[in-house]
Amino acid sequence: MSPNIGIPVTTTSFSLHVENEEIELSCVVYNEVGDHVQDLVVENPKLPWGGDATGVPLPLDRFPGSSLTFRFNYRNSVNVKDLVLTLDFEDALVVALNRRSIYFTLARRPVADTGLMRQERDRPGPATAPGPSTPLLYLHGYEDPDTGFETPATRVPPMALTPQRIAAAWQTAKSTGYFDPAVFPNVGGAEDAAGLAGVTAALGPLDEGTVVKQLLTGARLAVQRGVNGQYAYRFLAVPEHCRPGLILVEYYRLSAFPARYGAGRVIKTFSLLPGERTSIRVNTYKRSSTSIQQSSSILDATNNETEQEFTNSVNLEQSSQENASKSFEYRAAAEAEGQATWGWGSAKAKVSGGVSGGNNSAREEFAKNLTNAVSQNAARATSRRDIQVDTSMDTKLEEGEEQAVERTLENINVSRTLNFVFRQMNQEYVSLLHLVDVRVAFFNGHAESRDEVPLGELDRLLADCIRPERVDAVRAGLIAQLQAVKDYRGEPRPDFVQVVQDAADDTATAYARVNPDFSSAHISPDGRTLQVPGVIVGAEEHVLRTDGVVVETFLGEGNGLDAYSAGLQEQAVRAKSAANQLQELEAERLRLALQIVTDNDAQRMDLYQRMFVRPQIVNQIDHAAVNGTAGAGSAGAIAMDGADGTDGLRVP
Repeated sequence: MSPNIGIPVTTTSFSLHVENEEIELSCVVYNEVGDHVQDLVVENPKLPWGGDATGVPLPLDRFPGSSLTFRFNYRNSVNVKDLVLTLDFEDALVVALNRRSIYFTLARRPVADTGLMRQERDRPGPATAPGPSTPLLYLHGYEDPDTGFETPATRVPPMALTPQRIAAAWQTAKSTGYFDPAVFPNVGGAEDAAGLAGVTAALGPLDEGTVVKQLLTGARLAVQRGVNGQYAYRFLAVPEHCRPGLILVEYYRLSAFPARYGAGRVIKTFSLLPGERTSIRVNTYKRSSTSIQQSSSILDATNNETEQEFTNSVNLEQSSQENASKSFEYRAAAEAEGQATWGWGSAKAKVSGGVSGGNNSAREEFAKNLTNAVSQNAARATSRRDIQVDTSMDTKLEEGEEQAVERTLENINVSRTLNFVFRQMNQEYVSLLHLVDVRVAFFNGHAESRDEVPLGELDRLLADCIRPERVDAVRAGLIAQLQAVKDYRGEPRPDFVQVVQDAADDTATAYARVNPDFSSAHISPDGRTLQVPGVIVGAEEHVLRTDGVVVETFLGEGNGLDAYSAGLQEQAVRAKSAANQLQELEAERLRLALQIVTDNDAQRMDLYQRMFVRPQIVNQIDHAAVNGTAGAGSAGAIAMDGADGTDGLRVP
């Protein structure tokens, strides 16, 4: 396209040129709304100069929007599909094409000899089955002749991925929840209303312009469900080439066990003077929802924020961004059962000697990355677990929900200070990373190719992906790798994967499986044996602060009393001791009286009455004694025997 001052203002023109060819070529021009606006036909071109076709200038009011479509074909062709070319100017055509002309040239040019073409040319024919092999085009997809990048056949090739196509697919996805797999291959459709709502919420912050720009630069939109059930999106770098191969998909479990428990750092000390009283308030790190989130750890708490933070930490431990993209590409479906894909091993997808060592190295790297993430998560959580002990009652409290304990303390000593030491309790946890399951999958770098099967279906997968003459060798190599799995101590655990068969002599029914009864043991620091299923590949100890507080007290060494005050304290102690002895003797006398009554011993009773004479109760009104036996004593005594029919009450 170039300026053309030879045409009127607010017009444009199109030209078609055939170079060094005797081919009659036609071009049909359509505007953005699909209206046919012009035909260009090169008739009877001659060698060596070819031929031309130039259209008349067209007014720009016939070109709404910002794009044009051109359809090329041989003149009078039969059963030959048009070559469709869409040009997007990202600006209104009335501005972009004003007094400008577009020229098309058909000429012979050398085409790059791509790697896929060379592989196809050098590929040997089938050794057993007659007929040609499946063309690599159907296995790898489209190949760009300049860059050599490959696009699966189910996706739109980059040259056809126009802004209009992306925008239309995005609008459909936002309004209906359907993501066109040809445009959004890494966004799986949600299977229910909850999944659709989750995907829609995750993509809410995205706008159409961002999606269009990212996809035009070669990125792909991926949505994945995390371990906490929340959906998240990211843009992935598209793999440049398809590399078909078999991969081992290992499933791990992270288990945490509480171990030793003890007092940790000192968080507060204060003293009470003799006879002093005060109130304290203990505020824990759980005093608000924000602090709870910041102080949570995967070792002793489970919430969305903790799981998401841990997932991010593991992803940051990836040694290669390319490996991280492979992990996301592999788990491209939105409904991924909440499984996290962490780590992409560096072992080569070959079945040959020495590969088991590469797999164990990749396994150790993954275990290291995960344990590092656990350590970071625990360190982050424990650093924010602060407990405050306030002795001032005018302390300003935080707004929101708060958990606090108030206590009143008093120093009852009169001569020494009472000192308090508050210490935060620590809890030790043992985290075990153990391999619990293994599967085998075919994967060529693009999500559409993933075919993951358990070990029991390994034969079916090999029959689909491997040449028949190589199936037995590949199966034996895979099982050998799995039986060479090593634990965290470097010891091989060949019993983790076993080969079973229905009959002792029937090898045709043999199949591999993960041993369901296999388990591993680890001795914790407190001497307990921790038993977990699978093979332990990582074991770590972590210490976390808790919201528990232990208080220790001790008296001051200095005595604050002089000799006189000390003597008063000694006399007060003696008085207390004498009073206690008197109460003990009184209790002993009552026990003796009860024993005499129980034994009904008259002689001992008489002796008891002589020794312990009952004191007289004197009436303050008439000074008459009221103690004594009935019918005896001085005149005016009150009879208590009830002999006169007045129930023992006689008034003198």
